[in-house]
Amino acid sequence: MSAMFSCGHELPKSRVGANLAHTPQDSSNRCPDCQTSSPVGLLSLLKNLEDTCEADEPLDENISLYLITYTFHRFVSQRKAPEGGFKRQFDTLLYAWGETCHCLLDRKQILSFYRTAKGRWGSDIAKLALRAVGTAALKANGVHTSIPPENAEILATVNRMIELMKERARSIESFEQLLILLNGAAMLRMLRGQVTFALVQLEEGYTRWDAAGK
Repeated sequence: MSAMFSCGHELPKSRVGANLAHTPQDSSNRCPDCQTSSPVGLLSLLKNLEDTCEADEPLDENISLYLITYTFHRFVSQRKAPEGGFKRQFDTLLYAWGETCHCLLDRKQILSFYRTAKGRWGSDIAKLALRAVGTAALKANGVHTSIPPENAEILATVNRMIELMKERARSIESFEQLLILLNGAAMLRMLRGQVTFALVQLEEGYTRWDAAGK
């Protein structure tokens, strides 16, 4: 039988193989394990998975959960190996994975993943996953960096809240804390939009001030 992939490998004829068949392919047409055998390949796969969030036909939720767990396993299981670059690029892979996870999974699925991760790799690794998702949520909502100009008094409160949320994302200890952060990120996004709109209106008024006095 001819190989399905250019690397000479085939997917197993099982439920695992059926799930992995939905893995986005890179230009080399390698099997999922070979795609994710290097940090560069895994980062590329995570980006391709994230792109499916905008697809007309998104992945089935069970398949999304499986692929998120699979990609997490691929770099976490090699995090202590000095060869291959996974140890050196662990943080980069973790936060890229967090962005993909935040995009693909809903809260119920994230809880399911968290329970799986806690059982397989322990609570410390599971907490790292939650923190990566929390940071991704702040980025996705546009509240991971301060609103410029940072020295504007009208922005001081919002920017302090953004910094506080960043600190909390780095110290998440439970799924319940992640939920609080997800809700807070959405509220901060709304608040940022309101404050930014108000600033624009004020600046337009200042621009018309001199002309209006003539």
